[in-house]
Amino acid sequence: MDKLLEIKDLRTYFVLDEGIVKAVDGISFEVKPGKTLGVVGESGCGKSVTALSILKLTGPRSKIQGEILLYRDGEVIDIVKLDPKGDEIRSIRGKEISMIFQEPGASFSPVHTVGEQIIEAIMLHQKLDKKAARESAIELMRIAGIPRPELRIDEYPHQFSGGMLQRAMIAMALSCRPRLLIADEPTTNLDVTIQAQILELLKELQRQFGMAVMMITHNLGVIAEMTEEVIVMYLGKIVESASVEEIFYNPLHPYTKALLESVPKVGKRVKGRLKAIKGIVPDPYNLPTGCSFHPRCPEFIKGICDVRVPNLVEVKPGHKVSCLLYGEVKKDE
Repeated sequence: MDKLLEIKDLRTYFVLDEGIVKAVDGISFEVKPGKTLGVVGESGCGKSVTALSILKLTGPRSKIQGEILLYRDGEVIDIVKLDPKGDEIRSIRGKEISMIFQEPGASFSPVHTVGEQIIEAIMLHQKLDKKAARESAIELMRIAGIPRPELRIDEYPHQFSGGMLQRAMIAMALSCRPRLLIADEPTTNLDVTIQAQILELLKELQRQFGMAVMMITHNLGVIAEMTEEVIVMYLGKIVESASVEEIFYNPLHPYTKALLESVPKVGKRVKGRLKAIKGIVPDPYNLPTGCSFHPRCPEFIKGICDVRVPNLVEVKPGHKVSCLLYGEVKKDE
């Protein structure tokens, strides 16, 4: 099997009183079994909404269109067509596709012990009694690197540090041995040492369980460390996709280049301020015409970039970019 999950022309719009927000606007990509896909971009570019769309967790005011195809034992399930409150999607969440959310403190109920919540997830998808589920939860907490799990299983979320709570969330996410783990900013709000430990833990667990990982982050260091394929998102669209080596050593889209230039280099002395991307992400209710990045782009061509909408084109095998410099402009030349 060469595909575990395939996204085709996914569009997730939020219909609000102020107008329609096109949080995800026509993206396509694949997740391969056992591999790690990185999704990178600034806050507000649609990374988290993409993940929530895969699990049908975007809420009642959203509209999801396109195809989210889950490949399972010779059958193909289109998640878009499933009832977000139905039994079939509930059986997929946690069991086949699991997610580590951005803020673990907000993901655990404060009035139940951490162990109770992991046990509930285990019993929901596996035919185990409470005693067996408790033993499984203790083992998962041990695998996730939580010391003295037989004692800590009865503690409440507020008794855990941020790093330990993140480990508890990883234990819960792995409770049913999912085929795909979506990690949404798994190291946010953790200090650098704990970040490194969490990333190393995820790599080890991926090797141990053979699962695919979709790593969502704005941290390019995490992308370099963890991923094999990368998609770069901006304002709900994919602007570039390639292998991690191509993204770092041969970036093509001006946005990807700007992201890389804004990262400090080890061993390189910087005079003055770090280079930043000019401007801010546009208002989602009033998007610019043409290429959505053109108001901030250093390679902007007036009369072209602000008029034409670029398509995602393959410039070399496995390397796609959505930029008029590599599409229509070259054709005109």
